Amino acid sequence: MIEILFIGVLFTGMLTEIISKKLEKYQQIIISYSIAIVLTLISTHILPELFSGQNHNIGYFLLIGFILQILLELLSKGIEHGHVHIKGKISNKELIVIFIGLSIHSFIEGLPIHTFEVVNPHYNSINLDSFSWIYLFTILIHKLPIAAVLIIFLNSINSKYSLKIIFLLLFAISSPAGAFFGEYLLNFEIFKNWSNNFLAISCGMLLHITTLLIFEEHHHSKGKLKNILTISAGIVSGILIFSF
Repeated sequence: MIEILFIGVLFTGMLTEIISKKLEKYQQIIISYSIAIVLTLISTHILPELFSGQNHNIGYFLLIGFILQILLELLSKGIEHGHVHIKGKISNKELIVIFIGLSIHSFIEGLPIHTFEVVNPHYNSINLDSFSWIYLFTILIHKLPIAAVLIIFLNSINSKYSLKIIFLLLFAISSPAGAFFGEYLLNFEIFKNWSNNFLAISCGMLLHITTLLIFEEHHHSKGKLKNILTISAGIVSGILIFSF
């Protein structure tokens, strides 16, 4: 799982560096399509998993994730949505702050990846019906376009090639690092039953991003029909992915 996540993000970033001009033209369509898939997987798999247990406090952790993402965007300027809410020239300090916000977001997303393997050892097998793989696929679909957006953004501010490689590597490592840290935390008594809590926090963050982006694009996009069709295609794709 970790290898797939790391290599997928790294490969997407490197590919974007090669074809960034062509990819930039379709950036918003790709973001809308992928985010619709993520929202569908959250609705059909992750939320049912969260509320299938007896933890009646899980909704609070969803809210924590939702609010946490709002706070993180004070740092990241919304790059997780596919664009940066900042005008004018960006200083090196601002760039580092944006990347720190993005990395923290990515790190927290990674927390639940290994925890389900620890709690449920049968998830270790490569079975696409197992929840660990469903969750991995969800964040992968979210992270790959963001890796492309990160490179496009760095190109737009004329960043050095070496800086782009460093940022891409750190971004690729952030979720795997979160996965190992989440697994490590389960060794402590206080976090022993936190598998679903980690998932709920991550889900709350993803819910904020997906819903905000979909509504944002719908109300501000000039091509509303194209946007609706793109989102609809993403929803259908999300339903079909784990239906066979």
